[in-house]
Amino acid sequence: MALKEGNRVFLRFDSPSRGRVLQPGVVSEIRDDGWTLSFENRYHAVETGEEKLIYYTQSRAFFQQPVVVEAQSGGGPPFMLTVKLMGDAVSAGTRDEDRVSTLGSGLTAILEDEVGCLVQDVSLSGLAAVSSRKYPIGRCLDIALRYGDQEYVGQVEIQCAHPIDGERTRYGLLGVFDTAEGKRLQNGLTRMTLEIQQQRLKIISGSS
Repeated sequence: MALKEGNRVFLRFDSPSRGRVLQPGVVSEIRDDGWTLSFENRYHAVETGEEKLIYYTQSRAFFQQPVVVEAQSGGGPPFMLTVKLMGDAVSAGTRDEDRVSTLGSGLTAILEDEVGCLVQDVSLSGLAAVSSRKYPIGRCLDIALRYGDQEYVGQVEIQCAHPIDGERTRYGLLGVFDTAEGKRLQNGLTRMTLEIQQQRLKIISGSS
């Protein structure tokens, strides 16, 4: 399934001091060999000819697409980038590329009817949470997450399970986003990922 105008994407930056940063944007134009992307903000300058990675979610899967920057606007917002696709998009469903640690934030989830499941990281496509119950890989679980003044509910699918001790298991959970409720959960995960990432960047830069 191809991207459409209006779809959300994330441009990746890598910094020795700040680590990996994902900048949210929107596809404003589709071309045969690339896209024009619109960004309200930009962490770092990009250079014409520079190779970057774009991330996006489609059909319950998370993908990364290599691109090269062909052109960019002189000002903004919005900041416009024209990129050319390099090869095919590949799955990034392991969440290794975009996950943000939530340890120390006190974020918890309700899995099925188990309250207080510690969330260890979040990403654009899912999260990792600790449960005292045993579930098989591939099972879908009901989830509820409260973040700020909002509650996000939906379903997640178990992708992996790692025993922590004799009683608890850390589950890697992929969001199910193909319903109206799922899209709201997806928006919630996106909000958490970007806001927690921003908070950490402020701490690193000494501006908070």
